[in-house]
Amino acid sequence: MAKLKPLEKWREETFEEPGPSMRVVYKWANEGHIPGARKIGGLWFVDPDKSKMATGNPLVDKVLQAN
Repeated sequence: MAKLKPLEKWREETFEEPGPSMRVVYKWANEGHIPGARKIGGLWFVDPDKSKMATGNPLVDKVLQAN
């Protein structure tokens, strides 16, 4: 398992400026739209390996995240 990245750093690496605001990214993470995102002790982190496995199909993504 790869080292977890803070959500802020994931946002900077994933989107060019001006990307979505942190408020929107937190909302996406809370709603489950960011694969591999998890909240630990009030802070959001992303597993880079799981975020790269996203296919765009919600059902397939859930199956892949279960591994």
